[in-house]
Amino acid sequence: MGLSKAVILAAGKGQRLGHLTMGVPKGFISLGEETIIEESIEKILLLGIKEILIVTGYMDYFYEQLKNKFNSITTVKNEKFAESGTMYSLYCARNFIDDKFLLLESDLIFESRGLVDVVESSRENCLLLSGRTQGGDEVYVEEVEGMVSKISKDSKCLENVAGEFVGISKISVSLFRKMIQAGQEKFDTTLHVDYDMDCISGIAKENDIFFKKIDDLLWAEIDNESQFIRATKIYDQILAQPQNISPTSMPTLVLK
Repeated sequence: MGLSKAVILAAGKGQRLGHLTMGVPKGFISLGEETIIEESIEKILLLGIKEILIVTGYMDYFYEQLKNKFNSITTVKNEKFAESGTMYSLYCARNFIDDKFLLLESDLIFESRGLVDVVESSRENCLLLSGRTQGGDEVYVEEVEGMVSKISKDSKCLENVAGEFVGISKISVSLFRKMIQAGQEKFDTTLHVDYDMDCISGIAKENDIFFKKIDDLLWAEIDNESQFIRATKIYDQILAQPQNISPTSMPTLVLK
């Protein structure tokens, strides 16, 4: 059974982007004709996913306007976006999740083949990894016997680095519930909890979490000005690639 739902985390302020986000949230940065979040949404819809929940926060009204273009979108606001991390945003999506789902972040550009490989994986839980990017602020994944065992920004504390985490995952309901439990245990102390390095990493050794690695995947996170400069170059390379999803298999986009 294929995926029918996706969650995009888009609550952050993007303060490190400086003037690049003056007046807009970071998902509304444009490298081409559309914003980066619109490009992500369209790639998700082309996979046949019917429902997309965007967890908003900072400047949420921009994301609300996307409902006028895409009738597959619903939103929920992380009211504590200024004082919380990605796990709390994902926690805000708990009423939406009733089946396995695609999870990604709003500040990404990527080749669509990465989405395809994760969605088509036979594994219930699958993280998308790439080779080394030197993109700045990298998140590394340690593996043991082909499964995720730890996630950290410090590669020196990892014994066997499998690759860099892209920020795209397929998550089962059972794993999601365990992530929620791990998050709630930390929320009493702080809401600044990351879903990947704090929650998935914390429960990985007791759960089967697999990964799909594409060594030469073209992708970039845009979280500061230097990453933006790099992303503009990567974006041009992505545009130069042949389509990763066959046009004959593409469902029609459902737009208003």
